[in-house]
Amino acid sequence: MEQKDILFNKELLNIIRKYSEASRQQETCGLVIEAENNCEFLACQNLSENPCHHFKIDPKIFIENKVLYVYHSHVNCSANPSNMDMLYSNELCIPFLIYSIRDDEFKIYKNISV
Repeated sequence: MEQKDILFNKELLNIIRKYSEASRQQETCGLVIEAENNCEFLACQNLSENPCHHFKIDPKIFIENKVLYVYHSHVNCSANPSNMDMLYSNELCIPFLIYSIRDDEFKIYKNISV
């Protein structure tokens, strides 16, 4: 499954949007996983000590799934990745799908190194 497919999967993006908007005061998070040759959204509990500004996902969930994207929302800012988002995405070698609740916009951060 190619990762670029996610931006064309409007149904999946709408599921993620609704999940995010149900918790407008803190960052929501989850994973987009490959399951039976399809992309599925797996909502995760935000384990951060400061969920209004950060997110943290149980690492066991990464091991148990084929992760295509790490998803999280930005509450009061754009969907542009923060320095922390870029650092974690680069360390995990997994693209980040970010949704801005304020702007109702998705963006993907993908480290493209050669």
